[in-house]
Amino acid sequence: MILEIISSIKIKIINQMETTIWTMQGILAAIFTASGLYILINTEKLKSKLSWLNAYSPTMVAFICIAKIAGAIGLVLPMLTGILPVLTPLASIGIALIMLLALVYHVRKKEYKDMPATIIFFIMAMFVALYRVEVISI
Repeated sequence: MILEIISSIKIKIINQMETTIWTMQGILAAIFTASGLYILINTEKLKSKLSWLNAYSPTMVAFICIAKIAGAIGLVLPMLTGILPVLTPLASIGIALIMLLALVYHVRKKEYKDMPATIIFFIMAMFVALYRVEVISI
């Protein structure tokens, strides 16, 4: 009886956690796809608003935007299709790395107003990566 209750609670927690992780993956994928595409298409217009666009070459900016889009796809598609699901935590680590590098840039430029969102996205990406590595290894 007690074991059944504990098992039932454990299943509910796992289901809730799975829903939470998928929600985080969806949010990150949407944000990184949208920002990657928007910056890639409107680089010149955004140079006055995003200082990092002036700090890097157009090739590097394009690379960063494409990395964001690829990471966003990797956050969702492998787990959704079941094809190479190991790519999802790797994509999440890639997104976290982009955010870590963005954080370093903002600290160096003293752009403190941009840091909270960067930190939140970093934490979300690492959380997804850690959870998905755990799920895949089971």
